[in-house]
Amino acid sequence: MEIQLKDSNTSDAASLAVHKSPVVEFLERFFRSNSAVIGLVLLLILVAAALFAPVFAPYDPYESNMPNALTAPNSAHLMGTDELGRDIFSRILYGARISLVVGVQAVSLALICGVVLGAVAGYYGGKVDTVIMGFMDVMLSFPSILLAIAFMTVLGRGIDKAVIAIGIVSIPQYARIVRSSVLSVKENVYVTAARAIGNGDGRLIFVHILPNVLAPIIVRATIGISDAILEAAALGFLGLGVAPPTAEWGTMLGSGRQTIFNAPHIVTFPGLAITMTVMAFNLLGDGLRDVLDPRLK
Repeated sequence: MEIQLKDSNTSDAASLAVHKSPVVEFLERFFRSNSAVIGLVLLLILVAAALFAPVFAPYDPYESNMPNALTAPNSAHLMGTDELGRDIFSRILYGARISLVVGVQAVSLALICGVVLGAVAGYYGGKVDTVIMGFMDVMLSFPSILLAIAFMTVLGRGIDKAVIAIGIVSIPQYARIVRSSVLSVKENVYVTAARAIGNGDGRLIFVHILPNVLAPIIVRATIGISDAILEAAALGFLGLGVAPPTAEWGTMLGSGRQTIFNAPHIVTFPGLAITMTVMAFNLLGDGLRDVLDPRLK
């Protein structure tokens, strides 16, 4: 009798060990991924810097001090000053807010539009698919930065305009991913069963199909934020992004290129901030891709 109880307890423990909740399994796999953890740590540092910029910034990022213009990094100014004597470290902290907001909002806009268009095209197929994806292919035939420049020329400068421009040019990437994912799962048994019991097209798409194709969308959105930040910086560098004197990394690079040889710190530190941010999102996206890939379980 004791042996049977022991065997029963052992089998129950083994069963509990095997049947872990999806959340616990995801967290275990996530924290085993070095790239995901490093990306998350870097991202948390950036978010903290953006949220607590007024606390960490030693100076007003918009206060000019011409006698201290182009000062090299020192104990008073950790990253030196720009051509107007403004503290670069303070401006980089405040610039993190602009870059993260533009990146997240632009990807959110592209994600919403791309998911809807891709899901409709993949689910209905036929002429609907041809028209939607044909338009997406036309957009993809142009470099995204050129399309963003065209939209910014029409819309004008500003954070909200940059979000709209970058979001629109990013829609085709998400539409194609969602369309291919929907095509691969829309004929599965659970979708056929849901259709047989009377579910409408809208419920089939957004309740039964899209939740099962989230993994590639999440990975692409994470990496897409880094792309959006790079495009926002490129627009700022070209003078088409956020209007001065707003502290934005691309604008800081653009205004400092004239003094790059006698004061290289003006472009070095904003460039490093952009590099660190892009690397954080790319590492996190690569890690999520490995964690969410069922073939690697």
